[in-house]
Amino acid sequence: MRRSVLLIAFCTAAAPLLWGQRDRPGDHPAYEVTSLMPRETSPAQYKQVEAREVQTLAGEGWELVAVVPYIYKNEERGTPDMAPRPMVTQVYPAYFFKRLKVVR
Repeated sequence: MRRSVLLIAFCTAAAPLLWGQRDRPGDHPAYEVTSLMPRETSPAQYKQVEAREVQTLAGEGWELVAVVPYIYKNEERGTPDMAPRPMVTQVYPAYFFKRLKVVR
């Protein structure tokens, strides 16, 4: 008897909490996301994103959310009898954008 009373009390307390946690489709705005990454021009050579590309996306309604360092590491290895060559690290900025999803 005591267990069933505790179970009923727990379920009664949990029901409003669970009801409030459910996800309703219209509650959150839907976003589209895109990113601009450095481009590889030749093997192991990268080109930075041009300011024109960033401004073009901004003109299309994209909001800049983050700029983070994007790191490319190239480890050059020699033959087993040779010592390994040094690792080359290149750092370029990567841009991340969002905008409200257009409903059509």
